[in-house]
Amino acid sequence: MFIHAADAHLGISRYSKADPVSGLNLRSMDFLHSFNELCDKVVEMEPDMFLFCGDLFDRVNPTNYMRRAVQEQFMRLSRAKVDTVVISGNHETPRSKGVSNPLVLYKDIEHIHVVLYPRQLQIGDYWINAIPYTAHPQKHMAAPKANCISILMMHTTIEGAKVGSERYMCFEEAALKRSEIPGYDYTALGHIHKAQDLSSKDRRIFYSGSLERYDFNEVNERKGFYVVGSEPEFIEVSTREMMSKPLDVEGLTGYEITENCLSILENMDVSEKVVRLELVGNMKDLERNSINYAQIRECAIGASHFTIVDRTIANQNLRIREDKVIFSPYAELERYLKMTENFSEALYERGSKVIEGRIER
Repeated sequence: MFIHAADAHLGISRYSKADPVSGLNLRSMDFLHSFNELCDKVVEMEPDMFLFCGDLFDRVNPTNYMRRAVQEQFMRLSRAKVDTVVISGNHETPRSKGVSNPLVLYKDIEHIHVVLYPRQLQIGDYWINAIPYTAHPQKHMAAPKANCISILMMHTTIEGAKVGSERYMCFEEAALKRSEIPGYDYTALGHIHKAQDLSSKDRRIFYSGSLERYDFNEVNERKGFYVVGSEPEFIEVSTREMMSKPLDVEGLTGYEITENCLSILENMDVSEKVVRLELVGNMKDLERNSINYAQIRECAIGASHFTIVDRTIANQNLRIREDKVIFSPYAELERYLKMTENFSEALYERGSKVIEGRIER
C-alpha cells in the first residue's frame, strides 16, 4: 500500500486576514495545516511509500518559516522510515539560471527521495519512474519494469482532465494523451487541482488534486489524497469551508439589493469561512451606486474572508461618470432625469420650481 498526494502550494498568500496565532497570512496557514494533516495520516498509516507529485511549494523562494515547517514533517517521515518520493512541480522549478530549487534542502534526509530531474528508483517491490515538471514528459516515459509494481509519477496535464482554478496558471506544455502513457500499474499525477480518475481498461491514472481550495473555482471540490492498495481510496483532509451564493438583482433597487444581501448573510453561518456573494442579472448603474456595500461587509465581519462580486449586465445608457465635476442644481436635475430615462419638459419644469423655492428659502 502506498499514498499519492500533490499540490500543497505551501507559502501561497490569499486575501488579507492574518492568522491570530502565527501572525502569518491566514490562507497560507490553512494550506500548511492541510499538509500537516496529510503527513499525520502518512505516519499513522505506515505505507510502503509516500509519493508527492509536485508543487509542494507555491514558488521557488518560500519563506524560511515554510521551509522549516516542511523540514520538520520530512524528519518525522524519515524517523518513521517512510520512503518518500517528491518530484518538482512547475511552481518550484526555477526558470532562471542561478536560482536553486527549494527542494534541494531536503535531498540528504534519509528516506526522502527528492527528484529534480527524471530518474528511476527501486523501493522494495516498487519500481518508480519519476518525472518532474517538464514540457515534454514523453521523452522520459520508459517502459514499465517487469516483475515489479511499476509506477509512473508526473506533474503534467493529461488530455481530458477536468481543471479547477489552474486557469490562473500558464500551461506552456501540450496536454499529454492518455494513449501516450505506457501500461504502468499506477500513474500518479499532480498539476491539476481537481481529484479525478482518468483510468482506462488497461491503465490506472489518477490526479490526487490539491490539498486546499485555491479560489472559488474549487468551492465544491473534495480535497485530499489517495491511499492505493488493491483499489485507490480517496481520503479527505480538513479544509476551510468556502461558500458562494448568487443573488438575482433583476428589477431590484439598490436598497432592496442591500436588504436581500443582509438577509442571505444572516441566514448563513459565515463564521471563519471564506464567503462570496455574486450579484447576477441586469442592474441599472443608478441602483448599483446606491447599494450599501459597507453595511453588507459589516454583516459578514465574522468570515475569514468576504467578497461581493458584481457579475450583472450593465445598462450602457446609464453610465454614471466618475470624474468629479460640479454641476448646478438645474444641470444635476436634467442629468438625473435623462439618466433614469424620465426626462420631459413638464417634469423638468416642476423640478426646477422646487429647486428655485429651496434656493429662495
